[in-house]
Amino acid sequence: MDTFRTVLAVVVWATIPPAFLYWYLIHPFAGYWRSVGPLRTYLVIGPVYLVVVGALIRWRGPVTASDLGTHWGLFYGGLLLWIASIAMERQIRKQLDFKTLAGVPELKARAAGEEPRLLDQGIYARVRHPRYLNVFIGTVGWTMMANHGATYVLAAALIPMIWGLVVLEERELMDRFGDAYRDYRARVPALFPRLGKV
Repeated sequence: MDTFRTVLAVVVWATIPPAFLYWYLIHPFAGYWRSVGPLRTYLVIGPVYLVVVGALIRWRGPVTASDLGTHWGLFYGGLLLWIASIAMERQIRKQLDFKTLAGVPELKARAAGEEPRLLDQGIYARVRHPRYLNVFIGTVGWTMMANHGATYVLAAALIPMIWGLVVLEERELMDRFGDAYRDYRARVPALFPRLGKV
């Protein structure tokens, strides 16, 4: 069990920060990336992503040194959160295809007469950024299952990282969708659904 928890902690440690770095490189510079196109963007950002993943795997000392032991209550609580994140991911995938998940709409120049599609159905009718909420819930779940101090610090750091991405993504979405996004933003909360709303 200790090996499983350590591997899980290293996976969290080595994948979550690079994933956020990817979006921090995309959203503020979406106009530039659109001008160079998706392929060139991935050829630039992909190697950066892989180098960061490799560096974090190599520099896993803070994770392995911060093992807090197996705690079955935390493990099963984390498992429930992870299962909830899988259920949420299924709802998200009903609205998003792989290209959208990979950021292609942010990178691709629009063809003449092509209208962008605003996601405002399904889970997106309840929260504007369910992917970020999903990542947070899943990461907290994996962190609780792994029970390593370094991953708890990382999970706490997700709060400002997510909020920063929400701000950057919303600027880009307002540029892309204009008043339609402003209206959507006024109706639907960013991360936490309003109670009693369907």
